[in-house]
This record gives sequence, structure tokens and C-alpha cells, in this order.
Amino acid sequence: MAWKDGKQWVYSITYDEGCQALLEHSLPIHRRYGVPGHVCVVSREVGRPRCTPGSSYEGMMILSRDELHALAAEGWGLSCHSMTHAAINDENAQYEVVEAKGALEEATGLPVSVFCVPGNNDGYPAALKVAAAGGYEAIMTIYDDINRPDVDLMRLCRVPLHTEYPGPFFSAYDRFKRLHQAMEEGGWVIDYCHSPRPERPVHPWKDCTTEQLDRRFGTVCELGGDDVWLAEPNEVVAYLLSVR
Repeated sequence: MAWKDGKQWVYSITYDEGCQALLEHSLPIHRRYGVPGHVCVVSREVGRPRCTPGSSYEGMMILSRDELHALAAEGWGLSCHSMTHAAINDENAQYEVVEAKGALEEATGLPVSVFCVPGNNDGYPAALKVAAAGGYEAIMTIYDDINRPDVDLMRLCRVPLHTEYPGPFFSAYDRFKRLHQAMEEGGWVIDYCHSPRPERPVHPWKDCTTEQLDRRFGTVCELGGDDVWLAEPNEVVAYLLSVR
């Protein structure tokens, strides 16, 4: 299957939490390479400091409604990262997944059709039970894999774009990660990180540096050329739904 406009593979990137620092550190890199971004935002945190105890990003300001609209005007996308970033289970899924969608739409004035599982994949089964009935068209996880054209939209995989990755299978940053596989299989890479900054990440297991982000985008564009579709996830989900 060829992708939109005959492209052979797809590249996307997402930023969990949606920190305001993206405007200073990451947005200029996106503009340089023409890569649209996507932020996964906790509904209660729009325009407020991060308020999830234990988070490496605690206290960092989250993008406001106006800032999210400005990014949307540049082609960026938005998804719901739950109401509070709590671990999702059968008891709280209605609140954390379904009610969070309406709350985020109200807070931002933007449509929300994709859910991004917070924390780890343990909350995915509970989120899956309620997501479709709650109005979502897709769910993003943190399974490290590419997405093929026949992907289950309710189980999208995301590739960690981090300086390091924790054990038991320790790994270091690789600017080529999953790209050749996507090229060979006609797949879709969705990277994820949080809030890159120069020289040193906020947390090496959760983020990359701006230098690494720049090298990643440069590699995607060098390898992909005219064959890669640079798209934010909502756009790709809408395209797949239109051709199925």
C-alpha cells in the first residue's frame, strides 16, 4: 500500500505532557525540517504547571490554549493523555479516558480523537475497553515497533526517542532507530519523547537532547527524501480511516 500522495512510508513524532519549553527548544527544529509535531496533553494541566508528583517534569509549564492553537495553525496535532496521568484501571477509566476527552476539548477548543496511554502500557487494556464508545478513533501506546498500513488503530506503537533506555535491555540513542524497517516494510514510525533541551536531557530514560532531535529529523529527511510522508498522527489516522 502506498500512503497519501504516493508516499512509501511515514514519520511522526509526539511529545508527552506538552511542555511550554517545546516552543523554545523544539519548535525551531521542526520548522527547519518541515516536520509537524504532536502533543499529548493531560486534560487538567492545560496552561498550568505540571502537577504530577514524582514526574521528572514536575513544575514545568504546560502549553496554554492560545499556544496550542498557534501550533495547530502550523500543522501540529493534539491528543488526550488522560485527565490526571493516573494509572488507568477499570474503576477510573471512564473519568481518565472518556471524561478527559471532553475536558481537553473544552480547555483547548480543539477536537480530540486520539488517546495516549499515560505511564506505561499497564493501563492500555482498561483504556481500550472504553475508548471507542467514548469517541476516540485511535490509541497510542509505548510498544516499540513500527505501524504497518493494516495497523489496529486502537494499538498504535511508538518508538522511544531517548538518550538512553532502561534495563533489562539497556540501549542508547540511535538516530536510525526503526527507520530502515519502516522504509523496507512501508511502515509508519511514531517517535515519542517529552521536552528536549540542549546538551543534557531532563531524564535520559524519558527524553533526548535538542542535538539528538536535530540529528533524528535530519536522518529522516535524508533517508526519506520524497518517499517519506512527514505527518502528525491525527492526519495519518484520518487517512487510514478514509481508505479502509
